[in-house]
Amino acid sequence: MQVVVKGSQGHAGTVPMSLRQDPMAAAAELIVLLERLCKNPKDFLSYDDQCNDSTIESLSSSLVCTGEISTWPSASNVIPGQVTFTVDIRAMDDMGREAVLYELSNQMYQICDRRSVSCIVESKHDAKAVVCDSELSSQLKFAANVALKRMTGEIQDEVPILMSGAGHDAMAMSHLSKVGMLFVRCRGGISHSPAEHVLDDDVWAAGLAIVAFLETHL
Repeated sequence: MQVVVKGSQGHAGTVPMSLRQDPMAAAAELIVLLERLCKNPKDFLSYDDQCNDSTIESLSSSLVCTGEISTWPSASNVIPGQVTFTVDIRAMDDMGREAVLYELSNQMYQICDRRSVSCIVESKHDAKAVVCDSELSSQLKFAANVALKRMTGEIQDEVPILMSGAGHDAMAMSHLSKVGMLFVRCRGGISHSPAEHVLDDDVWAAGLAIVAFLETHL
């Protein structure tokens, strides 16, 4: 989403605090609201036909959010007249995500009204969650276990099944074919970054898992 908060532009040194309609301060409160909602969705959402126990549980484990912010005019000695920021919200439950967006928008408008600034909340992009094929995922999980056994000679602990918060080609291909993904762990959990780093042994394990998977399908 894009959120545009409009207030009253003024000089940083001459406008009394009690008379200010500062969109910067309002935007700060809105962004903190966003963080609180994404960290603790159960504190904000009511239980109804759309938000049942499983939806809330799904959101608690998968809901993430961030965004970017800009001000106009961007000057250190000016109370801005407008602040614009984006909201990127992701979850593996579409219905729960929609409930979060609805609640977030409602509370944003309430905060803007209380602060006597205007607030425009617009949806800019929407992509539905894609569920990997359960049978394909099970086969990849089995192949990963086979690969680890070949490397270590031992049966390893349970191979985790993870949600991907990042969009991948699998999303675009899901309407044409069953999809599944095999993850290789990154140091510190950092991915999509020059700081991304994987161990050689983990790359080797992934390669062996692909071989094991192909052996059962060729």
